Amino acid sequence: MPFTEAKPARKPIVPRAEVKLREVEIVIIESRCKECGYCIEFCPRGVLEKSEKFNERGYHPPYVKYPELCVGCGLCERICPDFAIYLREVS
Repeated sequence: MPFTEAKPARKPIVPRAEVKLREVEIVIIESRCKECGYCIEFCPRGVLEKSEKFNERGYHPPYVKYPELCVGCGLCERICPDFAIYLREVS
């Protein structure tokens, strides 16, 4: 077989406008949080961040740093082992 030059990789498809699945408010029940960090680590948009304050159990719960970036995917509430975070529909 003769050598052929490799074709350049395709560029990723980038949506023109931000896609929101639904308008939501992120509710964090700070007293339930044990600072596992799953919600912060796995948020695809980087909406959450660890706060500096402590809850009554001595952990740093997350807080919503960039609410405008949330697309309402719900991954944070599904991945939280303590049910300390949930999404509320905004009407």
